[in-house]
Amino acid sequence: MRFHFRRLLLGAAFTLALPAAGCGPAETTATASLTWQIVDAAAPDPTTAPALACDVKKVAFVRVQLVPGGLFDFPCASMAAQTTTVASGVYTIQVIALNDSYQVLSQKTFQQRLFGQTSLGHIVFQVH
Repeated sequence: MRFHFRRLLLGAAFTLALPAAGCGPAETTATASLTWQIVDAAAPDPTTAPALACDVKKVAFVRVQLVPGGLFDFPCASMAAQTTTVASGVYTIQVIALNDSYQVLSQKTFQQRLFGQTSLGHIVFQVH
């Protein structure tokens, strides 16, 4: 009887020590990818409006701002991008169409959880 009780105590002590040995929550990372298009703001339905070349509406860059987190600028003409690695988590995300003087021409803001390779989807920028 005494032998079994010691074994039980030893097993319980080992189990309780595991969390202290670094078995806590994992630190994970993420990237955010997206595609985009530029449309005329005068179009009645931006989802069916014809896509325009960036230079037609003078869009030079697309900025992805993760709050808190980082700022990423991409050439508009690439029409797709992926951020570098950030910590996984919930971010307020701003996607912004900028001219060559970094003035805002169009923007969208939303919240999204980033984990692993996360797609932000296809963004339609309505530009005047």
